[in-house]
Amino acid sequence: MNLTKKMIIAATSILLVLGSASGFATEVGAAPQKQSKTQATSNKSNLERQKKEAMDIFHPQDKKPGYLTVLYDGTDNSLSFSYLGITSSDYNEYTKMLSKYKAPELQQPGGIPEGYVFKSGEIVPPYPLFLTKAYESMLKELKAEANGKKYYAKKLKWNEAGGAAVIFSKDSDVIRISSQKVQPLITEVTRVPSKAEKFENLSINGTDAIYSTNSNDLYSTKLRWEDAEKQFQYEISIYKKSPLIKEDLVAIAESMIQE
Repeated sequence: MNLTKKMIIAATSILLVLGSASGFATEVGAAPQKQSKTQATSNKSNLERQKKEAMDIFHPQDKKPGYLTVLYDGTDNSLSFSYLGITSSDYNEYTKMLSKYKAPELQQPGGIPEGYVFKSGEIVPPYPLFLTKAYESMLKELKAEANGKKYYAKKLKWNEAGGAAVIFSKDSDVIRISSQKVQPLITEVTRVPSKAEKFENLSINGTDAIYSTNSNDLYSTKLRWEDAEKQFQYEISIYKKSPLIKEDLVAIAESMIQE
């Protein structure tokens, strides 16, 4: 199966809603009437208040590890998520967190290049990705809870992780290895490379993988694959200027993929 048609990249950045909107009052059976200046000002003020209240919840001042919030934007009928992962610089503590939060298994693999050592591990809260069934379900739920509001946010509770990540470093260079649970899509998605980005299809121990380079992401070089049996997605990523090459990433993946 062509892995390109199965991969969906989660957007790693949080969207800040900047738009504003205003409405026009109408009566059933009557011709639309132009709003007065006072009405327009009142509507704008109400919308700004809704937005501020929602953003205060979406980006709380007292952020604690593990917090997860969702923002419903009625101006474009979308959801955004904000979270703070639970991290540890102690490997033994990190492995305990994997078990506690039932995260996708991601322990120290073999094949790590010489000189790179464990720096930190992270447990990532669960949130639905765009174009997944879970996203559409939550979108309907939040729209109903918003009850006509254009902006609505709330804190989400969770006890089972959506993913995990480990970082290995050598001086200023970093290797990031992550895993996440596969989320069923509502439609088939084809990942298209950006203008400068390049894709290469690989087979590693009989598993289809995609090696990508030159993206605009912080980690611009990536190796991705999916474990169809466990329903996990994995990614090994490095900086654009990393001295590591494709064969280094493949060696790590080979230690993680069982034939």
